Amino acid sequence: MPIVVPEMTAAPSQDVKLPTANIRESSVVSPDNDAWDTEMQLVSSLAKLQQLEGMIHQLRTLLPGRLLEPLMTAANPGIAAGGRQQGVSSSPRAVFEQLKQCVESGTREVAEFQALWRSPEMRGVWDRVDAQIRGNGGQLLQPTGMWEEDYDVLLEGLVREEQGKQAERRSVEEEAERSKIQATEGGWRAIVEGFAQRNVPGVRVQTQTSKTEEASVLVALVKAGMVFRVHTVEGLESHGVPEWRIASKAAPGQPVTKLEGAVMQCLNSRPRQWDLLQLLEMIASYSDIKQTPCLKCNKLTDTAAQLPALRKPKLIASADGQQSTTIWEAYHPSCVAE
Repeated sequence: MPIVVPEMTAAPSQDVKLPTANIRESSVVSPDNDAWDTEMQLVSSLAKLQQLEGMIHQLRTLLPGRLLEPLMTAANPGIAAGGRQQGVSSSPRAVFEQLKQCVESGTREVAEFQALWRSPEMRGVWDRVDAQIRGNGGQLLQPTGMWEEDYDVLLEGLVREEQGKQAERRSVEEEAERSKIQATEGGWRAIVEGFAQRNVPGVRVQTQTSKTEEASVLVALVKAGMVFRVHTVEGLESHGVPEWRIASKAAPGQPVTKLEGAVMQCLNSRPRQWDLLQLLEMIASYSDIKQTPCLKCNKLTDTAAQLPALRKPKLIASADGQQSTTIWEAYHPSCVAE
């Protein structure tokens, strides 16, 4: 399927919004040569080209119309640019402020266009277009000179479809994992003992006996100076597998610190509440919280002097592609909220 770049001869009847956020990062596929045969890659690339065309049409109205409109209004107090009726004439100060705003807005539009044009994603598109032109003897394929589809809408549909497939795959995988946990000899204690045998630096794990049926584990983060109690709650299950909650095990008379509260909030809001092993690994990722900077700002503390208390999982594929490992990336809550 060739990439078709339409002629940009006629401006659209309505203004096109310039921000590039409508093509979301999650929907962009990296322009690897092996991926060009996928429908997602083709539609994503065509959506970017379509967006660039809209931005070009919008920039064509910048000069002389939108950029010089304050000066035209000042020179013709009764009529603004485009023939619109204008009320009262503006003062020199007001004209200056309007002109300044128009220049700043126009500069941002040009910068946004340049950023998208020169982005790594678009470089892959341009390389592909050049290859198509060379393959067609220097001819640029333009069957109609017009867009026949709204590729941004098509891309959104493909993304939703792919997200649905991924959610279905995750559901099947999680069901298999829950079944494996139920069949584990020794139950949750075997999972805790297996984790303890890893001897993660700065992490101490101890199972607790309970008079009730509630399972309980103490996890101490030595360097971080925090101790958490990992426990089940009677009646809370996910497809027959108990869910796990986290509570602080502060010393008697000692209040829960702000850092401990933030860590517990993150731990208790994790998606896989039934996955004890993943929870223990997530808790262990806080063992060096006082030395680990935020992945986004690369600073240890944020403007409120808070440590990076959020953790986000990232899957790292193995060399053979058969198995993946989860690492936990550290973030400040304020950096994620930006």
